[in-house]
Formats: sequence, C-alpha cells, structure tokens
Amino acid sequence: MSGPKYYAILKWKAGEQKAVQQLAAGDREPMLPVLELQDVTGGLTPAHVVAALGKAKVGDWPIGLDLGQVQSPVTFASLMKYCNAAAKVGHVAYPVVNAPDLFGQLTNVATLNGASGVVLRLRLQMITLAGTRAAISDVRKAIGKDAPLHVIYDFGAIGEVDATALSAFAEPFVRDTIAQGQATNVAMAGGSFPMYLTGVPMGTNLLPRREWQAWQVLRTKLGCTNVRFGDYNVSNPEPLGGLDPRFMDPSAAIRYALDGEWLVLKAKQAKKHGFSQYNTLCRVLTRHPHFFGSTFSFGDGRYDYHAQPNSSSGSFMTWRRDAASHHLVQTSRQLDALI
Repeated sequence: MSGPKYYAILKWKAGEQKAVQQLAAGDREPMLPVLELQDVTGGLTPAHVVAALGKAKVGDWPIGLDLGQVQSPVTFASLMKYCNAAAKVGHVAYPVVNAPDLFGQLTNVATLNGASGVVLRLRLQMITLAGTRAAISDVRKAIGKDAPLHVIYDFGAIGEVDATALSAFAEPFVRDTIAQGQATNVAMAGGSFPMYLTGVPMGTNLLPRREWQAWQVLRTKLGCTNVRFGDYNVSNPEPLGGLDPRFMDPSAAIRYALDGEWLVLKAKQAKKHGFSQYNTLCRVLTRHPHFFGSTFSFGDGRYDYHAQPNSSSGSFMTWRRDAASHHLVQTSRQLDALI
C-alpha cells in the first residue's frame, strides 16, 4: 500500500483550519485530512467550503469532505456537488461516504462515478464483514479501478476500552479488506480524548491515547502490517449536541500529544478565573521534559510565546489551534518514521 499514512479527522472549525494552514509541506505529505464540515448561520453552501479551504491554504493537497454533521441522510449527489465545487478552484476533494448513507443508497452508488477518489468511513460497531465486503466492491466498480479508495474502520468515541480488545475487534475487518485488494489504503481510527475535562484533576496529567495504542497492537497481527492510522486530534468524536459553546466556561487547559499519551495541563474555568491562567500553563509546559521545543510546530512556538512575560493569553480558538497544530505534526512525523 502507498499514499497517506495518517487520516486526521478534524471538526472543520476555525482552530483546526488555522492549524492546517500552518502545516509545512513535509508534515502534510503523509496526511489525508478528513474534514467534518460544520453548519453555519443560514446553511452551509459549497461557496462556504471553498472559501474555508482557500483560507487554510489547502491547495491541491488531497482532502476528504464529510457532510455528516450538516445533513442527514447525506446523498451521493450532495457530496459530489461539494467536491466538484472544490475541484473547480484546484482542490482535490474526495467525498467521504459514511456507513449508514452507503448502505441506504447502494442502488445509487454510480453517482460517485467521476470522483477523484472516495473515503469510505465505516463505524465498526454498525457493520458486518459480509456487508462491508460487498459495499467496498460496489464503490470500487462505481469509481473505476484507478481512483483511490480509502477505507477507514472507525471506532468513533473510545471509552476506557483496553487497546488489545479494540485491536481484536478491528482485526478481521482490516485483514479481510487488505487481502481483497480493492482498497488503496485501509486505516483504523478512533478518538479517546474525553468530551469534557471535568473528571481530570487540575495540574499535570497523562491520559492514554487508546486509538494509538490499539493501532500499534493491530499492526503486529498477521495480514494487518500495512494498516494506516486515523484519529480525531484533541477532540472527542461526538458532537456537542444541543449545548451552546457561548454559554460554556471551559477550564484553561493544554492538550499536548505524546507517543501513546496526552499531556494535559489543566487550570480553573477560564471566564470565571481568568484567561491568564493559560500563560502559567504554558510556562509549565515549556519547562516540562516532554516539551518538544519551540520550533517543533507552529503550536509549540505559540506555547513558547505565551510563556513569556507580558504576553497575551489568546482565546479558546487559539488554544485549540495550537493543540491541533502540535498534534498533527507530532502524529504525522511519528507515522512517517514507522510506516
């Protein structure tokens, strides 16, 4: 297998867009971002998406466009409309087809003909081996033998599940799809970062990156050596639902990716106790033995900046941008070294 090594599933908000904008070419090259498009006031349109891709300087770097947070069900025709709009201005955009939409529209799968590639995102808890095999075959027939077909077996939100158990669940699907030879790449993905930091103590904490640990186990199994990796960056996969972020008061915190863990530095609620707590956390991070250095990524440079006397404190958006920036670079470089 060739092509992407890292399927970065991103909630396509301002922080994530700005993190992608700052990626160096060498860190982008092993990565295929799967962009979970977000709704906007008045309704999302292809023009909104094209504008955001331009600001993020995506260029002709292949990406996946996922409408699952905006429409239900997502039709193949709608996916192609957004991807074609992006292609008209020079982007290489693959429609992301999720399992419920795929199995509900198999008779219309020919609509995907003409796509420059497809990302097939299959939630492991919702599929069978036989059904998946048939669906992959149908998509391959629709897009032709030359277009890239990326199959992501996705756990979604991962709770406190042992990495070995996660690997064992994914193993038969991954092995079978690799052996069938119809997919360009096969990946295992999931996200174990908690939805809220309520249960995380203030101070310095280490949280397991269970998806990374499970992938490390999976790639040692017979027939799974070439499996690729996907994650949800520093976000929990589940949407906030009816909660309005404007009325929430998250803790000042840093979410910092390590090999198999996150270093989480947490203070008190930012609105109630002050955003300047973040500067203190940055000083702790930049003196920590696990800090990668100010030149490692754009985000690491910003952590160093906020650690300096009289520096600004940033905002919730910039905190997410910098955490996403470090996470993308750290994971991309790890995978580039391992695969």
